[in-house]
Amino acid sequence: MSLAVLSAITLMCLDGAMAARPAQEIVLAQADIKAAETASVDEIRAEDVAKPAVKTAEPGADAVSTDLQDEYEGPLAFYGESDEAVVEKLIAWLEGLDTLQGEFTQVAPSGAVSEGKFYLRRPGLLRFDYEPPAPLLIVANGGMVYVRDEELETTDSYPAGKTPLKFLLQKKIDRDDARIVAVDRGVDTIAVTFASDDEETEGELTVIADAPDLKLRRWIVRDLQGGITVVTLENVVYGERLANSLFAAPEAGGRFLDR
Repeated sequence: MSLAVLSAITLMCLDGAMAARPAQEIVLAQADIKAAETASVDEIRAEDVAKPAVKTAEPGADAVSTDLQDEYEGPLAFYGESDEAVVEKLIAWLEGLDTLQGEFTQVAPSGAVSEGKFYLRRPGLLRFDYEPPAPLLIVANGGMVYVRDEELETTDSYPAGKTPLKFLLQKKIDRDDARIVAVDRGVDTIAVTFASDDEETEGELTVIADAPDLKLRRWIVRDLQGGITVVTLENVVYGERLANSLFAAPEAGGRFLDR
């Protein structure tokens, strides 16, 4: 299993690839975030994710798309504030997070849907328990990501810095490394797409949060082949203590991938 494939599996279990698209066409593209939030997660499919999003003509809050105005009745989130200010709000909020736990639904590029529970303790600790029939357990700990396949009885591992999900795990987001690819807004959501200037980090991460209260709603990962995976969070609980045992590395027996 190559690092590119395994990196995509991290929290997403990618099982296919879509044609590459500009990152701004990824975000807010599940028949718009507002509609996707009210719809059943079972109705979210990869073809919905891949629909082109409406983009503003120029960066900044003053360039509001006519199509978005028709779709949404009212001003977009943080109207009157610059994209830079919106990014700063999101980064400050992410850096202030301690623990999260809840349920997730994942849509892979092929449209395959899987579910489970997640646990995040910043900095650096993450666990994704997949429900059957998916045989996966994914744990991030000590700068490493471990992917346990119970069916194959293997555990593969690689550095967390190889994936753009590092931006969720870092205590302080490295401003010298993080590159903002896109900022998109809905009436009650914002989406910021991060990429890394480190050539070893593969892919892009879009973080989607409610606005103005900034609660994490979902994230989207685009891999090097253009494959898109969406992870939607539900029943999220903030700030509760999470035991160290949740983040113990799975039993060894697989490979360490360094390239």
